[in-house]
Amino acid sequence: MLRVYFPHHEEGVPLTSRVFLTIKFLVPFLFAAGMFSLASLILGFSLDQAWPFLPASAGAAGLYAGIRKRNRFSADFVIPSIAYLLLSGFFLLFSFDVIDLRLTEFVRLYWLPLLAFCVVFMILSVLFYRKAGKKLPRAT
Repeated sequence: MLRVYFPHHEEGVPLTSRVFLTIKFLVPFLFAAGMFSLASLILGFSLDQAWPFLPASAGAAGLYAGIRKRNRFSADFVIPSIAYLLLSGFFLLFSFDVIDLRLTEFVRLYWLPLLAFCVVFMILSVLFYRKAGKKLPRAT
């Protein structure tokens, strides 16, 4: 059994669960990343096209590690993993030219105006909320 001791913790307190969780994430991530790299080499994809498979590997490994840790889906693993999977899918659309625009053009034409709209909406909602005499809830 692997036991790891860290000097900044109490003397003799093993942190084996963190090491095993890291291994439960790293092994599937490296396996999936290797399989995606091998598949992209076999299919003749360049690194410019195949790089979004790496965040997808991280998302899949995060889902696997979360299931292995708690024997169910938990939000602290599922939400970041799904975010990685969705982002890699979004970037794959640009890598394989499904969307004819370049990513920089897409950001300039759609993403920045949408971000500006969201920021203005949030500012106005906070102003109207405060004008109504209500205080914003504090994070505890």
